[in-house]
Amino acid sequence: MYRYSKKQLLDFVLPAICLLALAFLFHQTSLDEKLAAHFYSPAESWRYRNNFFLEKILHKGGVLFCIFLIACLFGRLLFIWKKVEKRKERDYLAFVLTATLLTIVTIDITKLFTTLPCPWSSAPFGGPGLSPPLWKMFSSSLPKWHCYPAGHASAGYAFLSMYFNYTLVYKKRNFYSLIPGMTLGLLFGFTQQMRGAHYISHDFTTIFVSIFISLLTYLFYTTYTKYYEK
Repeated sequence: MYRYSKKQLLDFVLPAICLLALAFLFHQTSLDEKLAAHFYSPAESWRYRNNFFLEKILHKGGVLFCIFLIACLFGRLLFIWKKVEKRKERDYLAFVLTATLLTIVTIDITKLFTTLPCPWSSAPFGGPGLSPPLWKMFSSSLPKWHCYPAGHASAGYAFLSMYFNYTLVYKKRNFYSLIPGMTLGLLFGFTQQMRGAHYISHDFTTIFVSIFISLLTYLFYTTYTKYYEK
């Protein structure tokens, strides 16, 4: 059976623990609200909520760009699918696409059942929503706000699978492969925070999900296929 190296385990376990700790810290304290307050005023409400560049270009246009990027990766995968000498790249792209799409779908489904409101729906900013503790995020006795974790940012952070699956397929780190996921994720995440759509703790959770799905995808392949016998 495939054995994970200490280096690979640290790549997954340590960031995951740190991200969960940060999500808990920012949500359970006033740090989420303090950061969000920079983009809110009682007179103007969320001053950037309907900003053309943030809403039309980075928010809606960003989704189209991520779809284009996924299409490019899929096209490359089809192009090299039968080329024996490209087996490693083929497996890598297959893992990346699977983990990326699963991350986006998992976040979207999770949002349907969570009870944490968006900043623009939260009581500290004039909304009706009260933020329960994280351990009540799926409580059936609380209203569902369909906001947590960060959905739009997941379209960017999902590409962190390019780094985590690289360490698993090629058995070494490639920090350049962090650039697409971190750049797009931070850009989309900060955009939504400025608009009042998400707290920063929502992003921490989304990054955690991306890491977890990347590991789960590879674990499935190595456990239920003959991948490591090739």
